[in-house]
Amino acid sequence: MTCENCVQRVENALENLTDVSKVKTNFKKKSVIVTYDNHVDDILLMKMIEDLGYTVTGVKELT
Repeated sequence: MTCENCVQRVENALENLTDVSKVKTNFKKKSVIVTYDNHVDDILLMKMIEDLGYTVTGVKELT
């Protein structure tokens, strides 16, 4: 993500997924935290981000 428009595109796309309750993007760290009510597959999240033209470098599940 290189600008605030990028951040907004990613947030909007992920927030439209069923079961996603919150998306928090950190522009400086180029990271996204997704909170969901029911499990959302990591592959789906990664594909949505990659379909927007961004590269996913890793996924970490927070407990």
